[in-house]
Amino acid sequence: MGRLLPCPLGRPKDLLVEPVVANSLPGSRPGFSGGDPAPDIPGTLELLRGRGAEAMPWTSECDLLLAPYPEPGEQADWLLEHLRRLPATYPVALYERDAPILANVIVDGVEEDPESSPQAGLRAFRAAFRHAGAGAAEGLVLLPARRLGWLLRGSFFAQSAPGAAGSLQNRRYLAHLLDHQRSLMVLANQADGPLPTGGRTLALAPHFDDESLLYGAALAAGVEAGAEVRLVWLTDGAADPGVAAARRREEAQEAASELGITDLHDLGAPETRLRAQGRWSGDLRRLIADFQPDRIHLPWWGDGHVDHYETNRLLRAAMPRDGREVELVAGAFWTPLPAGATVPHGQTKDRALARHRSQLATVDYLRAGRGLARWNARDRPGQELAERHLAMPAEDYWRLFRASGANKRWYR
Repeated sequence: MGRLLPCPLGRPKDLLVEPVVANSLPGSRPGFSGGDPAPDIPGTLELLRGRGAEAMPWTSECDLLLAPYPEPGEQADWLLEHLRRLPATYPVALYERDAPILANVIVDGVEEDPESSPQAGLRAFRAAFRHAGAGAAEGLVLLPARRLGWLLRGSFFAQSAPGAAGSLQNRRYLAHLLDHQRSLMVLANQADGPLPTGGRTLALAPHFDDESLLYGAALAAGVEAGAEVRLVWLTDGAADPGVAAARRREEAQEAASELGITDLHDLGAPETRLRAQGRWSGDLRRLIADFQPDRIHLPWWGDGHVDHYETNRLLRAAMPRDGREVELVAGAFWTPLPAGATVPHGQTKDRALARHRSQLATVDYLRAGRGLARWNARDRPGQELAERHLAMPAEDYWRLFRASGANKRWYR
């Protein structure tokens, strides 16, 4: 069941959740459970070791639990039983191994070639949050045992009695973390069939670079397969005071050329202020009605940027009610998708992304993107790097959106 009432939140400038950079963790006797964490969080273990806190297999003598964030199902049931036996305020740090997380803590990782392993790729991707894409970083969900128990059950108690705005348990973070967990639950049984190509494809890019970050490989593959592709940038690129919006638009046009797309449109909504209401809703409705797409690419509702989330609400408001069957294909960058089909990353995507010179001067999206692609391909034999996409009929997508509860999130 989704949220019964809307969840009003203050409108963030940029990312929905920005993790806290941590130089220490609670506890002096950390214990791990659910497997050896060394391959996944070597930096976290080194941070603890630097304080004389060597992680060991968990016992009742430990005062910090390290465990992988569980996939819904038996993994979650096992951890829930473990949490039930701990004191309510016992600190628990969950890390990424099998399921993507929405981190509230980022620590330095051990730098490696991001393409050497899925774990190294994930650490390179997480470095976009701390080191502008250089080095390595590790994300953690650090919360007390009782709140995590509520969270893993998908209970709305998980967001009750939040802490101060800057704390690890602040209202915005807890609301998004609950929606993330509920999204993992509703997407747990989605099939990972092949991504369709051909036909008429509409791609919605919230910003001038998202056409490459989110869908570059899929759009290039569609063009190669003979698809007719229309690309729509939603926002005006004016939020970055150091870069002229016209320059960002020119770079995006160059990137689209690399992908083989010539049917380009620009709605010009204010960046970081995208909403379902406004003239751009009507403009998008007309573009859709004119093009009659077979499928529409968009960021999934859990991708961690305010404009990426609002793209979902905007599209739902702009979808024509003519009864045509349209497939939605959701991509991700800021919050990895937990399920879906994969497309080989390919050099065309990198060439397109390299055209966004002004953005690469701020964050090494090429390195972070290839790191994410390495993690996306972790369960795909024969694929070294991959984009991940969630494809389904629009009716099913909106049903899952509602079931996650994220549809009732409102930004003031």
